[in-house]
Amino acid sequence: MTKLIIRNFGPVRSVAVELKKYTVIIGPQSSGKSCILKIASFCKWVEKRIVLSQDWQKYLSEETIRTELLRFHKLDGFQKADTFIKYESQFMMFSLAYDEKGKIMFDFQWKRNRWRYKRPAIAYIPAERNIVAAIPNWFDVKLVHNNIRNYMSDWEESRRLFPVGNSLPILDLGTAYYYNLKENADKIVIDKKGNTIEFTNASSGLQSIVPMYVLVSYLTNKNMYQAGVSSVANDKERENLELTISTNSDIPKSLTQQEIIDNLSRTQHTEIYLEEPEENIFPKTQYQLVKWLVQMMNVSEDNCISMTTHSPYILSSLNNLIQAAEVVADDAMNADVVKNDVLGCEYFIGYDDISVYAMKEGRVKSIKDDEMRLIAQSALDAASDDISGDFSKLLEL
Repeated sequence: MTKLIIRNFGPVRSVAVELKKYTVIIGPQSSGKSCILKIASFCKWVEKRIVLSQDWQKYLSEETIRTELLRFHKLDGFQKADTFIKYESQFMMFSLAYDEKGKIMFDFQWKRNRWRYKRPAIAYIPAERNIVAAIPNWFDVKLVHNNIRNYMSDWEESRRLFPVGNSLPILDLGTAYYYNLKENADKIVIDKKGNTIEFTNASSGLQSIVPMYVLVSYLTNKNMYQAGVSSVANDKERENLELTISTNSDIPKSLTQQEIIDNLSRTQHTEIYLEEPEENIFPKTQYQLVKWLVQMMNVSEDNCISMTTHSPYILSSLNNLIQAAEVVADDAMNADVVKNDVLGCEYFIGYDDISVYAMKEGRVKSIKDDEMRLIAQSALDAASDDISGDFSKLLEL
């Protein structure tokens, strides 16, 4: 379990969240959901860089906060005199606090499991993901160092996994995606006859789904989990790790030096931060998308995803997958019926593997019902209650 505390940052007043395999935050626009997601992504990145460099002071610095949090995630101006952020995992704890003069104070502590860390691929998928379809010459656009540019770089790499002849079917929509290298163009197959259109001419729903679908497919493909291309930087990083490990006395006897190096030198799993998966998507398709995302996360027990959403359909979809796991766990007689006739186990979400929060007025509240072991029904009905309340008043007139 990983804990994140944020106080007085942008619209966020005071929140404490547990980041699990699945973490979901629902709430109105401009309520602070994305702030939490961006800070969580930043903290995970900092953790990764500290483990790989073994130098926490290099990454817990005012320069890192300015360039990799405020500028990278487009949050400049959100910091306040009393901003406080604390991140704690099984590997480390660190915090940062602004004083009245704007100076940042840092605290850091290694945890006993520091050497059991496994290197993740970390990806932030923004709500603006359709930029790669909306702007045909997006690869010529010059952007500052931020999460949009980084996402576009990830897109450039991931789309090459699906060239002509290896198209990627998109859910059960009857469409598929492929990248034409010769034309440097993205294509959408629109029917069984193989007719294609330019990605830029696809519907708004496909322009939202496809970049997310391609990138997640790439990140959860175990063929990409390799040591990577060797470079001077990689070689120096490995040399530093080997030296640190060989001279460190707190390494558990159950771990060998080679195991640690292997876990740190190549990607072991993926951690995804996704804004508004429901963007431009019909409710039925939202359910299909949620099932697929869970299936991709379940490829590895260490994969995890954090999402923000405005849609109660996303929560209802997740509830189905939680309930499926609960039924199978509680009722062995019905297990085969669930797995074969309703939902396969690749879609299951363990109740203890998910955190779900509602965001309101700068604070979060868990909306899990521990008695029912589901997302609370009242949270699912909140939006429709507001609408039906006015309708009831109208009927009374």
